[in-house]
Amino acid sequence: MNQSKLAIKKWRNVNSIGTLVKFEDVVIVIATKCIDNNHYINYSKLKRPNFYKLNLHDFMMKLIVLNQKGGVGKSTIAVNLADGLADAGKKTLIIDLDPQAHSSVIYSPELPKQETVSELFREKHFDITRLIRPATVALDIKGQEEFRNIPNLYIIPSNIHLATTSEIALSRMHREKILHNYLRQIEHDFDYLLVDCPPTLGVLSVNAIYTADLILIPTNYSKYSLDGIADLFNSIKDVKETDNYRYRILRNLKDLRNKRTNEVIEQQLDQFGVNLLKTVIRKSEAINQAQMSNLPIYLYDPKSPCVEDFKLLTKEILNYDQKETID
Repeated sequence: MNQSKLAIKKWRNVNSIGTLVKFEDVVIVIATKCIDNNHYINYSKLKRPNFYKLNLHDFMMKLIVLNQKGGVGKSTIAVNLADGLADAGKKTLIIDLDPQAHSSVIYSPELPKQETVSELFREKHFDITRLIRPATVALDIKGQEEFRNIPNLYIIPSNIHLATTSEIALSRMHREKILHNYLRQIEHDFDYLLVDCPPTLGVLSVNAIYTADLILIPTNYSKYSLDGIADLFNSIKDVKETDNYRYRILRNLKDLRNKRTNEVIEQQLDQFGVNLLKTVIRKSEAINQAQMSNLPIYLYDPKSPCVEDFKLLTKEILNYDQKETID
């Protein structure tokens, strides 16, 4: 073999580990492992004049909103961040993994009894695309209810029966991989996936953690806001089987009137350093009213200060997910 025509390149970084082999104009990726979720990509005989540039974000970015504590605004963040990403032109899928179905009530006003996310935990073989539907909101137009699709936004809804269905999954082998394996069917179909997790660390949240590229952990400004976060990190470590997982803390429900309380909480949050998002979501009555109206804040009150907060959050997430190539 003419050694001058053969080149081998290896890499290892925070996202991946693999080997590239090039012979003449043929590039072969021997194996590529994305460390975060143990997902392997295999390419062979890629006709390129130069080294193939591997872009890990050719796959959808899987972001989950997680905290075992209730009352921190997980569903509010999932709903409005998904809307922001879709408005930015990113094809976005939201999966409601919470049996309370708060995200589903907003984006699937007529909650289905069948073909919900429960099917993934009930069936061993299922076409996940059957569950995906356009995100729809119910608007009050001059006293008449009008349903309108949100461009670029899709949902796999939930309902109360998910709580029972998830118990079935407890007896399955590799039950932590159920969602991850199904998502392989659509990993090239969306730019972003957002998962609205339940306020527990049961099998549903474990599935979300296993498949997540980024874990978004909302916290509020209450006295006990960080209680249990060490246990949460330990659970994530156990599921991921590594300390090298990516997460960000999001400050939510900040009441600007409570200056002293805010200072104390901010001091406690300093320990998270670069894992603390710059965005802060302010507490607002408009958010509460939007929830009661089953609408994202963008549609309920476009002039609310919280709209700007969620725009900043969307921008921060988009900037975080800069496309990286292996040269």
